[in-house]
Amino acid sequence: MFSSVPERLRSSYESLRQHKTRSILTILGIIIGITTVIALQSMVNGLNKTVERQFKSLGADMISVNLHEWGIRFGPRMRKPRPRLTMDDSEAIGELCPSVATVAPTLYEHQRLRYGSHTMGGVEVVGTTEPFTRIENYELDYGRFLTKADISRRKDVTVLGFDAAQGLFGAEQSLGKRIRIGSRAYEVIGVLKEKGAIFGESLDELVIIPATTFEKQFGRLRTVNISVLPIDRAHAVAAREEIRILLRRRRKVSPGDPDNFAINTAQQLVDQYKQLTGVIFAAMVGIGGLSLLVGGIGIMNIMLVSVTERTREIGIRKALGATRREIRFQFLTEAVILCGIGGIIGVLLGVGLAILTARLSSVPAAATPGTILIGLTFSSSVGLVFGALPAIRAARLNPIDALRHE
Repeated sequence: MFSSVPERLRSSYESLRQHKTRSILTILGIIIGITTVIALQSMVNGLNKTVERQFKSLGADMISVNLHEWGIRFGPRMRKPRPRLTMDDSEAIGELCPSVATVAPTLYEHQRLRYGSHTMGGVEVVGTTEPFTRIENYELDYGRFLTKADISRRKDVTVLGFDAAQGLFGAEQSLGKRIRIGSRAYEVIGVLKEKGAIFGESLDELVIIPATTFEKQFGRLRTVNISVLPIDRAHAVAAREEIRILLRRRRKVSPGDPDNFAINTAQQLVDQYKQLTGVIFAAMVGIGGLSLLVGGIGIMNIMLVSVTERTREIGIRKALGATRREIRFQFLTEAVILCGIGGIIGVLLGVGLAILTARLSSVPAAATPGTILIGLTFSSSVGLVFGALPAIRAARLNPIDALRHE
C-alpha cells in the first residue's frame, strides 16, 4: 500500500492539511508548553552566566573571612552575636597561613561626600590596605593607590571609585583636590576604573582610605572583613582550611563547636543563585508540563476522532493490502508531525520571547542548542505517547466492518 517512508509522510501531511484549523487548535497546548520551557530556560541560562561573570569580577580566587555566611535570602534573619574579627586576625592570617599569598583587612561605613557645591549621600567608605585592588580585582584609572606609608602614617588620602569621581568632579581633574568624607577632609590620590554593578548595585560608588585612618575617624570597635588571596587556585582549599584552624584557635572555639566566623567565596553566591533559579525553573517546567499534558490529551482526542472519521478509508487500505503495522505507522506519524510542528513553533516563540525580554529589559537571554533539542524531542515524544492509542485502535479495525461504515 505504502511503498516508502516518504510516501507515508506525504500521506500523513495531506491528511493534516485537509483539517488545518483543527490541527492548529490541537497543537496549541504543545506550543504553550514548549514556549514556556524554552523562554524560561533561555532567560535562566542568561541570568546564570551574567551572575557568574559579575560575582567572579569580585575576584575569582578571593576568599572573604566574615562574621556570617554570605547568602541569598529573603526577609530578616535572626543571627546570634559573634565576637568581632580584628586587624590582628588579618595580620595573623597573612603571617601564619602558608597557602595565603596576601591579605587585606576591609572596614565599611556609609558617609556623605562633599566637594564644593557637589555632594553625594550614602557612599561606601572602605578602609583597607595596599593589596586591596589585587585581591578585589579593581584597577587604577589614573593616580596611585594606597601605600604602606599612607597606612603607617594614617594619612588623610583617598582613592575614588569611578562613580564617586564622576558624581563629585564630572569631567574635571580630581587628583590633588580635597573632598570631605563626613566631617574630615581627604586628598584625592587616585581614581579606579569602572567595574560595573551586581544586581543593579554599583561596585564603583565607593571611596577608599587607609584602614588606620578609617579607625582614627570612625573608631576601632567594629568587625573587620578580611579579604584573602591564596597562592594560586590549587592552594585555595588548603588556604581556607588553614584560616579555619588558625581562627578557631585564636577565637578559642572548642572542639565540636561550630565556627563563630564564616569563610566565603564568590562561587558560593553563584551556586546559591543557580539553586534558586533551578527551583524557579523546575516550577515553570511543571507548568509547561501541564500544558504539554493538556496538549497531548488534545492530540489523542483529535486522533481518535480522525480514526472514526476515516474508518471507511482504513477499511479500503486494508482491503488493498495495508498491514496493521502500516496503519499504526500512519496515525503515529500524523501525531508526531502535529506535535513536531507545535514543538518547532514553541521553540521559535520561546527563543523570540527571550530575545524580546532581553532587549526590553536588563534580563539577558541565552538559548542553548541543548535546550532547543530537548524541546523538540519532548514535543515529538508527546506525539508518540498520546498518538499510540488512536494508532492501535485504527490498526485493529476489522476491514469488512470498516468498509460497511458510513
